[in-house]
Amino acid sequence: MSRPTTRTTLTVIRSALLATAMCAATTTASAEPTKAPAGATDAAPAPAKATADPSAVEPPKEEWDNRDVTELPGKTYLFVGARYRGNVVPSFILNLFVDEGATVYSNAVGIELDIRKDGFSLIPALTFAEYGTGNLLFKDKNSKDIAGNYNLVNSSLKALYATADVLWSVKISKMFDFEYGAGFGLGIVFGDLVTNWVKEDPNGALRGSNGKGYSPCATVEAPGTGCNKADHQNSDIDRVGGYSEASWFNGGSKPVLFPYISIPQVGLRIKPVKQFAGRIGMGFGLTGFWFGFSGAYGLEQKPKP
Repeated sequence: MSRPTTRTTLTVIRSALLATAMCAATTTASAEPTKAPAGATDAAPAPAKATADPSAVEPPKEEWDNRDVTELPGKTYLFVGARYRGNVVPSFILNLFVDEGATVYSNAVGIELDIRKDGFSLIPALTFAEYGTGNLLFKDKNSKDIAGNYNLVNSSLKALYATADVLWSVKISKMFDFEYGAGFGLGIVFGDLVTNWVKEDPNGALRGSNGKGYSPCATVEAPGTGCNKADHQNSDIDRVGGYSEASWFNGGSKPVLFPYISIPQVGLRIKPVKQFAGRIGMGFGLTGFWFGFSGAYGLEQKPKP
């Protein structure tokens, strides 16, 4: 009886030891950390850098070509410049009102602002004009050929005009436009207008179409000489000795204000680059025919980034 009991006890002890060893091995394997593969690191991978989008950093730049003179619809363009105009009063126009006379030429210069949109220009301007003539001989229209119907006229009048031209244009080519329109304004007149009686003088510097010579009257002389009120109709002033006409404000015939009207006027506009525009033109106004030219600087600027 004792022998089988001893063998059974040994078997139980051996089974218990084997089970304990297996449990210990399992616990050790579970506790040992998992080793990373060779070459691997514990640090997390760095996030990839985002690629910058140029269009998101700044807006696209507008193209700028100074030789591209296209004017966009609906956009206003400004030009600041200067002008010259020569004015011609042909003798045949003067002869509509008086006999004798001569062709008169005068000059005008000014500054201007061209306000342009959709092929239309409004051009306000300030212009200085001079109407100097030198000594001219005039005869009352269709009057008798006597000294009393002749007068010497010498103008040193000047005027300062405030005007505005209105011009429409028709495109001829990329750089050229044909323009047509009109001009209006008002001028302030100043300076002297000498009207002096004359008398016949074979050696006189003034020559009439009748071949006779005339000299200005320095003083009042006897009737019939041309230097007396009796020789001139409706004269209540002795126009001798370089008489200068009084202004309208003083009861005289010299104008103080003078209208500017130019209808029609035509010309050519030339724009070779964005920042320059020139014009040549001509027209007809109250002071005669005129021709002229101008140049203006364009205020259009290159767009900022």
